[in-house]
Amino acid sequence: MMRSLPYQPWCPVCGDPNTNPKALGLRFALDEATGTVFGSVRFQAGQLGYAGRVHGGVVAMVLDEAMAWACAFRARSFCTTGELKLKLKAAVPPDQALTVKAWVEEARGPYLRARGELVSAENALLVTASGTFAAMPREESLNLRRFLRFQPQDLDVLTGLPFGEQSPDACQ
Repeated sequence: MMRSLPYQPWCPVCGDPNTNPKALGLRFALDEATGTVFGSVRFQAGQLGYAGRVHGGVVAMVLDEAMAWACAFRARSFCTTGELKLKLKAAVPPDQALTVKAWVEEARGPYLRARGELVSAENALLVTASGTFAAMPREESLNLRRFLRFQPQDLDVLTGLPFGEQSPDACQ
């Protein structure tokens, strides 16, 4: 089942543009069966590096965020990035609907290895990414969770339950 994920209003990737005007405003969803995170993105002129090409750092930020959500679901803890690698296969165009997806390949204790992709509407592979992540201590994850904005149907990655179907103290 696909479940939407919450967002942090000030995040440059998933943040609310009304709160953070520079935020991309991406909303991610997670396929609970596979642990794959999906999102749609349409980069704008303000994210260009060279004319007609989205800046690689902006692309990296989006893939990092998607992989971090996949890791958080798998670990039941928010995760920090240890290493991030990208392979830019083609120029990433602005003003086109693109899909980002990410999944965990391996987990060992608190450490996870994830992969991600950015693809065009025609399913052309534009960018691949890989990264290593570390699960945060439970107390730190619970503290960070307070800053997220949830809709009732959003998946709480710390519990694996929809936000509206859990008791208020489900994460403690």
